[in-house]
Amino acid sequence: MVEPVKTVSGQSARKAPRLWGWHTGLSIAIALAILVGLATMIDLKEVWRQVAGLNRGFVLLGALAHYATYPVRGCRWRRCLLHLPLKAGKAKFGLLVFFYNFVDNVVPAKLGDVYGAHLAGINCGVSRSAAMGSIVFIRVIDSWIVLLLAGLASLVLFSAKLPRPIIWSLLGGGVIALAANSILLACFLLRKSLPGWLPQRVQQIIHGFHTGMWPGSSEILPIAGLTAVIWTLETLWIFFLALAFGVKLSLAETVFLTMIPLLASAFPFTPSGAGVVEVTLFSCLRAAGVPASIAVPLTAVNRVIDYWLHIGLGLILWAVRRGIGLRTWREVPLEEGSAVPSPDPAVTRPVRGPLDKEVIHAG
Repeated sequence: MVEPVKTVSGQSARKAPRLWGWHTGLSIAIALAILVGLATMIDLKEVWRQVAGLNRGFVLLGALAHYATYPVRGCRWRRCLLHLPLKAGKAKFGLLVFFYNFVDNVVPAKLGDVYGAHLAGINCGVSRSAAMGSIVFIRVIDSWIVLLLAGLASLVLFSAKLPRPIIWSLLGGGVIALAANSILLACFLLRKSLPGWLPQRVQQIIHGFHTGMWPGSSEILPIAGLTAVIWTLETLWIFFLALAFGVKLSLAETVFLTMIPLLASAFPFTPSGAGVVEVTLFSCLRAAGVPASIAVPLTAVNRVIDYWLHIGLGLILWAVRRGIGLRTWREVPLEEGSAVPSPDPAVTRPVRGPLDKEVIHAG
């Protein structure tokens, strides 16, 4: 849903995306309907019995590995923007990554990424279009890593014939990766020679997006290293969780169970693919030879820690945001511009860029 936003002068600005509305309510309703339907198909007493007997030490190690990725993701995001003037350190970027991924867990269609760009604008002093460019750049890196690792692991485990759900997941991941690449390519080509008929506002957005989507050459290796750490930790999360249930996975199985459900999380009609991810993870566990009596509780614990705990922690952050210095639109009036001019001399625009006039109505 979109609605017009008034600028400081009272003029109507371009329409801004709105996180909360009928589309979000419908998305949550679809996810809950899927989850309730799944709950009616399992033996809850047996699931609880299995959960009560798991190795809590391995669960804790896995959860720590998973949540340790957020500060590392924050460091990587900041590295992507070091060629621009920044007013925030690594800790603030890590906090923003955690918070906008929390938002992504309750709204559909990856709108949390758009909100993340706005959070960067009001907390870090970087233009929102540049922040969005850096997020798309990161998404391109991650989508290709997940797709390639998922494909390799699937071929190793199912060299004879890939199960149909896995084929669909890989195809979906390929579409997402190609779409993200197309956005970067289009902005790169347009940056060289923008058509004169494009409105000035659109030209400014493209210029700003371009300044954020290419990190400095000296940051490529650090970004690659941080990316390797992130996906190592995510893989360890699944490995330790399986060990908690007495399941020892091979490297190929661990990578397979890590990457394929992540492809399903891009399903746009529910928040972070809720409902679809559960079905995908369970199907992958069964395809990897894990018995149903273990696959069901393992899936449940995975989603409680990865998804529902994240939502709970995100709500706590929202409640204490003033105390920890997290600024949202409720703390920053529309009149306060936080974006800075792009250092690119080819970009000439006022301090408040076109995206800086937008408000996401999520508080």
